[in-house]
Amino acid sequence: MISPSTDSQYITSFGAWLMKMVHSTGDFVMFSGDSLRRVVWGRPRFTHITHQMVTIGIESLPIANLTAFFVGMVMVLNTGYQLALFGVKNWAAGITAIALAREMVPVFTAVVVGAKVAASIAAELGTMRVTEQIDAMEVAGVNPVSQLVVPRVVATLVMLPVITIYSLIIGFIGGMIVGNFALHIPPRQFYEGMISWLMLSDVYTGIAKTFVFAVIIALVGCHNGFRAEGGAAGVGRATTGAVVVSLTAILVSNYILATWFLFLLNQL
Repeated sequence: MISPSTDSQYITSFGAWLMKMVHSTGDFVMFSGDSLRRVVWGRPRFTHITHQMVTIGIESLPIANLTAFFVGMVMVLNTGYQLALFGVKNWAAGITAIALAREMVPVFTAVVVGAKVAASIAAELGTMRVTEQIDAMEVAGVNPVSQLVVPRVVATLVMLPVITIYSLIIGFIGGMIVGNFALHIPPRQFYEGMISWLMLSDVYTGIAKTFVFAVIIALVGCHNGFRAEGGAAGVGRATTGAVVVSLTAILVSNYILATWFLFLLNQL
């Protein structure tokens, strides 16, 4: 039997955890609001943005394209074999194209790029925080949000949709290769099947999601880096937290966005 004192300890621990979560959420909302305001009205240096575009975008292309390539292959392989049981394996091209454009490529790209980018941003800014470089910027009268956060948010907003478009093409190519060699669907027939099923709205909805994912990745990484404390161990905790929170937020927001887009498409 649990004693009353044990019950009170559980309640106290839960209350402390809840207060910490509320405080952290409020702090993140305030940080995000200030950052997005400066993105809209601020004037960051173009050189800072281009540097981050290379770091966030170009360096993330290989892993994103490799992921999309195998996602496309697996989708066609599994879908084709199931449809072959009903004698309609040619539908695999169209079904896969819709799945890749709407969900698979945008989400998988955001996940792999987000894990890399959020960890990198949190580690870099966290190191600057614990070594008091950010404090020095504040003392010198330089706003660290404008100098450090805004270029990373803008660069992620620009590059994640571009990476997703490239990955979508790579995913189609991977699916076409498997369709040809595993399902014996000629490339031309596979291409025509994709075009006949896929609509521009499918592509637009998938690309639109990446803008939300980009904001999540950049802001979570920057926030965790800015709030890092406790030396090297604190930077490690900030980096791990940035990856966990950003990936969870991407999956949750994807469900919400998918619901909204399906509702809007049904209304048109």
